Amino acid sequence: MTERRLAIAIPTYGNASWVARHLELMAPSASRLNVALYVSDDTPDDSVKEAVRAISSTIENLHYRHNKPPLGHDRNLVETLTWPHEEYVWLLRSAMWAKPETLEELISFLQGQDLVLVNSHSDDNRMIPEACGTAGRALLREALWHQTLTGATIYHRSVIDWTVAKGKALTIWPNFPQLSVMMGYASAEQVSVGWFGKACVNTSFYGQSYWRDRAVEVFVTDWTTVVNAFPKIVPPAERNRVIREHSRRMRLFDATTMMELRRTGQFSWASLRQPQFRAAMHLSLLKMAILLALPPRLFSAYRTSRAYLSRVIFRGGSA
Repeated sequence: MTERRLAIAIPTYGNASWVARHLELMAPSASRLNVALYVSDDTPDDSVKEAVRAISSTIENLHYRHNKPPLGHDRNLVETLTWPHEEYVWLLRSAMWAKPETLEELISFLQGQDLVLVNSHSDDNRMIPEACGTAGRALLREALWHQTLTGATIYHRSVIDWTVAKGKALTIWPNFPQLSVMMGYASAEQVSVGWFGKACVNTSFYGQSYWRDRAVEVFVTDWTTVVNAFPKIVPPAERNRVIREHSRRMRLFDATTMMELRRTGQFSWASLRQPQFRAAMHLSLLKMAILLALPPRLFSAYRTSRAYLSRVIFRGGSA
């Protein structure tokens, strides 16, 4: 039996079938590699509890708790991070599971780094075992758009212990608790950061994202706020570029999304007068103005051909 170095910790709200299925998918490799599995359940009902109970006898090193009352998204994520006792904790969202074929290599990659950034949806396939101090902060800054995803970071005990020690003094910025911890630690310490460039997670999520439904609130207001809160990681001269990088790389605020935001009242002429809004967009001011100038009667045609504007007018929505 290998030494237990890694815990995979899943904060969840609902998604009982996903949680159970993904635990089962990870269980064989987790057992072979002595990886502990944790589920911190914020679901008001017992759906996840019953799903986990049904498979618990077949999964080793499985830990479950039901939070009553629920902790809420941000607090549950932080409490899940600080719950395990293993040297490393990989926070994994309930819609994801670790790829069995890369898990052993990933564990071997863990060599004392404070933060290991693991590739979920980046085109950067490099393996960077360690970048320290200024270089570590730079690596974190360039990957920040990618680390917005719960599931893209593994935390060393040094970061977890620092988080526990900070307690209520640690500011958790809304909707980005993981970035609050990462950038808080990296601002206070000579951080050591690694980048594992092989894609090592799968996802079961294919529907409309909860975060996309609140795109302006989350990826304009809250995203800008958390980026601006850590000048040691993102200096003022780099802020707009880093903020915009999320939309550019994720194609979040493309023409299709902007038309939908206009339909729901989240995108208007007043939006263009807000520096924070413009900073988060990868579309140019001219392209956004064109979208706002289109007659409302075109919306029905747009809904039947959602890709038209991006493909024909904006060539995929690029700036």
